[in-house]
Amino acid sequence: MYSLYRSFNWVTGFKPVNTPVKAVEWRLIVLESFAGVPGFMAAMFRHFRSLRTLKRDHGWIHTLLEEAENERMHLLVCMKMFKAGLVTRLLVMSAQVFMTPFLAAVYIVHPRTVHRFVGYLEETACLTYANIIDQVQTPGTPLHEAWSGLPAPALARAYWKLPEEAMWVDALKCMFADETNHRDVNHTFATMASDDPNPFVTKHQGDAAHAWRLEAEGGTTDIGCHKTLGKKTQ
Repeated sequence: MYSLYRSFNWVTGFKPVNTPVKAVEWRLIVLESFAGVPGFMAAMFRHFRSLRTLKRDHGWIHTLLEEAENERMHLLVCMKMFKAGLVTRLLVMSAQVFMTPFLAAVYIVHPRTVHRFVGYLEETACLTYANIIDQVQTPGTPLHEAWSGLPAPALARAYWKLPEEAMWVDALKCMFADETNHRDVNHTFATMASDDPNPFVTKHQGDAAHAWRLEAEGGTTDIGCHKTLGKKTQ
């Protein structure tokens, strides 16, 4: 994973200090488009396994689908801020064409390996987002000059229940928090047997109850996902 991370840095032109804005835009599109693949693929296999064996799934499918949907929303939010060129689109399609069959083949043989791989992949995503946020908040960097004054897109404000005055960096912090959650979920699944009950079901129920309360209160509420970032990374 370290080799893949360094190679991806070199290909995208991403640097820990003063990275070009275009390099980050290209990187986020490619990263999020690929990150949405493993969760959906794993959920599909577990869905068919449940149908084939006539047995319950023990709650894994929902968590995996939630992960895939969350990563797709990251991509859509990013696309509200910048566009993908022809090369980027070709790379996104190539990643799906080649990586999906590979991950599927591994998942058939040893699901834990895929979850561990995704856990490490999410760790590199956390490093990426932490670095990007730091550069956006550091005066004098290209990212600070380009992004520090940008408001969060309406899609991000609606998805994470952010206030109207939320900035683009607040949306990045929300994506960072989401990636830490995906990291922990996949590392947890990598330690479990396929028939172990999903330990995150209670969390889903709590999130649903919280969402219902917000809906009942009416309108958008500042739940401050970036304020809970430290809690999610513990």
